[in-house]
Amino acid sequence: MMRSLNDSTTNASEASNSVRSKFGVGFITVVLLTCLGMSAFQMYRANVKTERYDQMVAAQTAAPFAINASTDVSELDFASLELRRASLRGKWLADGTIFLDNKLRNRWAGYHVLTPFQLEGKQAVILVNRGWVVAPRLRSELPVVKTTDTTIELGGVLRHFERRVFELKNDGPAGRVWQHVREDEYRSRSGLDAGLAVLPLMLMQTSESDDGLAREWTAPEHPALHHIGYAVMWLLFSVMAAIYGWMLWTRK
Repeated sequence: MMRSLNDSTTNASEASNSVRSKFGVGFITVVLLTCLGMSAFQMYRANVKTERYDQMVAAQTAAPFAINASTDVSELDFASLELRRASLRGKWLADGTIFLDNKLRNRWAGYHVLTPFQLEGKQAVILVNRGWVVAPRLRSELPVVKTTDTTIELGGVLRHFERRVFELKNDGPAGRVWQHVREDEYRSRSGLDAGLAVLPLMLMQTSESDDGLAREWTAPEHPALHHIGYAVMWLLFSVMAAIYGWMLWTRK
């Protein structure tokens, strides 16, 4: 009778272990498939970012797009011009210069100098990021930037305005010192004449100018690298899950 009781207990224990093992294998299978799916998703994102990056490189290596007196800016497809090199002709509107705060260069605090540029023969302006200037010792002072009042030619790369990001506190510009420059905010607070149309792109100036500003725009890194790294990470997780699942399945 004791042997029968022991056999019954052993069978119940083996059955319980079998159920737990099957449940563990099922759970690991779900984890494995999830990891593989996440890895595939990250590779998809990498491919999308690679296509966009290739388009950006092609745009920046193409011949500069000229915007001159004969250009009808109302007919331009600005979305297709983003990241294109461009050449402009016109005049600075120096009174509209603003300073983008908290810009570091070689650990020195400074500003990016942004000045509206009126296109020759047009009632249209484009905001130009002219480069970096060191900040004065006193926050109450602003840098003095040399700006010509003659018609000049300008070269650079067309970029979109800053995208809106999450902020704990949305402080507006403090005079000529701005924390961000976004298209809608710039249109409403620039102080430009109402008759002047602001183009929906900015120009990152690359052409030389005798203004003492530093123009060292860093090239963006390949955006797919992060996604490839995440894809490899999820793939390693799936391998670990597969090994653990095999151990559960073969365990006696």
